[in-house]
Amino acid sequence: MNDIKLIVTDIDGTLATHGEHIPQINIDAIRAAKELGVKVCACTARNWTTAKEILERAGLTDYCMLLNGSVILDVKTKEVQYRNRIAPEYVGPLVDIVSKYTDGITIEGTENMVICKDFVGPMARRGWDPFAPNRPQNIWTQSQIKTYSKEEFIEAGKDICNILTVWIDHDQHLPLYSEISEIGPFELSAADDDHVYIMAKDATKGLAVEILAGLYGVTAENVMCFGDSKNDASMLRWAGVGVAMGNANQLAKDSADIVTARVEEGGVGREIFRRVVNRRR
Repeated sequence: MNDIKLIVTDIDGTLATHGEHIPQINIDAIRAAKELGVKVCACTARNWTTAKEILERAGLTDYCMLLNGSVILDVKTKEVQYRNRIAPEYVGPLVDIVSKYTDGITIEGTENMVICKDFVGPMARRGWDPFAPNRPQNIWTQSQIKTYSKEEFIEAGKDICNILTVWIDHDQHLPLYSEISEIGPFELSAADDDHVYIMAKDATKGLAVEILAGLYGVTAENVMCFGDSKNDASMLRWAGVGVAMGNANQLAKDSADIVTARVEEGGVGREIFRRVVNRRR
């Protein structure tokens, strides 16, 4: 399958384990594909601050699709090529609605995440309260803008809001979507059952990959996508070759053409060597 000209991979649970380990075969396969002139890019729910180190280790130096495809960033120049954000006037009303369902809300921007002391309940209950004293610094805490009231939260986030991340049980997704649909058109997507992403209309990984393919002048049949979660389904369906990980959830598997090995087994690298580089590893 050497007609593949663009490879797009999710990061967490796909390219790298949730512990951020990248199997060496993945790094080797990315290098080998690039040597053949194939473009390799990531499409992730992470923002730039939390994605950049893992992109560097993987050798992904071209475009990157961030925040579930709501942003396309040129990794070399740091210029935003595409952005589909939630309009500032919707941020306050959305927070008002969401806060009736949960005490877990963050606002995600291209580089930063806005958090509020009143809306970190799920984090605190899991033992990683960002407001706890002497909290160790890492890429996630470096990305955080801390606020201490709902009003400050909305003000800090309204101009940068690409995503509202809402920690909420799966059975409440539909009631939440029904209520926010009354104020405007939005996309809901999720990686796991315990949270959902609220995004602007048409902000999906599938559309982002289509736009990126257009930037490179390639069509869907020349694109291979890898993913493991619900929010990867749209790009797995759009690509000429959609590959779900062995550890993927059922929606991702149902949306894909191929199911490969698990993330810890280097499924991404194995499939690139097999179907793009034409060399087994």
